[in-house]
Amino acid sequence: MKVYVNDECIDTADASNISLLLKQLNTTPKGIAVAIGANIIPSNLWDDYQLKEDDQVLLIRATQGG
Repeated sequence: MKVYVNDECIDTADASNISLLLKQLNTTPKGIAVAIGANIIPSNLWDDYQLKEDDQVLLIRATQGG
């Protein structure tokens, strides 16, 4: 199945969720926010949120600085 992560096409398993996608991308969940389309998905729902073909996933990493 294809999904788009920050506008990059990624192939993932058909029964994938957000947590599995982050593992596939070798991304630690700490400091990450995830949006699917225009909806922010709370981290406590990542295991339950089933990705769909052509989902637009936006990963945002919190950074420090000033």
